[in-house]
Amino acid sequence: MTAKHSSAKTNGYSQQLQQLKNKESHLLKEVGDQWQTPTPLFWGVNAKFGPFVHDLFTDGHNSKCPNFYTAEDNALVQDWTKDFAGGVGFANPPYSRPSLDDDNQAITGMRNIIAKAMAEREKGAKFVFAIKCAPSEVWWPEHADHVCFVRGRISFDLPTWFIPANEKQEASSAGFGMAIVVFDKNWTGERMSYISRDALVKQGQMLLDMIEITAKSQGYTSSSIENQPDDSEKGEKIASSQIDIEAQISRHEKQTVNEPEQTAETIKSKCVWPNEVFDIVEKAFELHPDKISNYRHRALCEQTNKMRLDGDSLDDVLTELTAMLAKCEPIGEVA
Repeated sequence: MTAKHSSAKTNGYSQQLQQLKNKESHLLKEVGDQWQTPTPLFWGVNAKFGPFVHDLFTDGHNSKCPNFYTAEDNALVQDWTKDFAGGVGFANPPYSRPSLDDDNQAITGMRNIIAKAMAEREKGAKFVFAIKCAPSEVWWPEHADHVCFVRGRISFDLPTWFIPANEKQEASSAGFGMAIVVFDKNWTGERMSYISRDALVKQGQMLLDMIEITAKSQGYTSSSIENQPDDSEKGEKIASSQIDIEAQISRHEKQTVNEPEQTAETIKSKCVWPNEVFDIVEKAFELHPDKISNYRHRALCEQTNKMRLDGDSLDDVLTELTAMLAKCEPIGEVA
């Protein structure tokens, strides 16, 4: 497996991560960036959008790919296009606040990560992100080539080095919505789509079963091919700059209400949603043409997307949207 580059070195972020891993026990709130993509889910995504050859953000022991960057490498200063060598990269990126390495280069921060992604895309790199389904976030990659919304909430896994400090430190099964985002300037497919979480997991598990059968036929066992935990020295508690993933990714930028005379088409051009979402929201506004505004359009798009991800029918969604609009005050005639 390939990880380190000649330029790799320790930095404040990687040192804090090492100190966290070395603790005798941990709290859930300390996990931060280190929540891991469930293996069956990864293999399902790999089957649909891979095969993946490089994992961009790892702790050195949780890579899903043969090649990977660690925190010491700092993926944001590496040449993805060169290192992928024509293959497809994968990332479950860190969501902590922006931080810098020892050369004053960004190492985390979703805005920094998306900016780097777009630059590498322009150079010809191809890669896929598994990210929080949060189109209202300022970092949302609205210029990505394809977004696949996953129906069904995802519960990410704790890292292998996590040792619970007490019986309360058990991962919640609630999870959150996820989107699979493709960066590939030669992409020729549709811009938006939906896929079932269960379908991804099922396909991924089928591939894992095949790998297991093949490994056993070659004399290997599951334990011999799993990643092993880190065994370096114990250290200090990680700094507060690496915050809990849920606290970071659930933050919403405060929305403002735009001028009421904007048309639905103008509003639609400023948002990034599947056409299915736009169509049903526009049907709702057709029933209440005097209540359209940019703010309400966005709110209805978010509600529609949430309900469709939860499996609600189009009729149920339309009923919910019209009920929401019925409670709103008229804004005026639509231009």
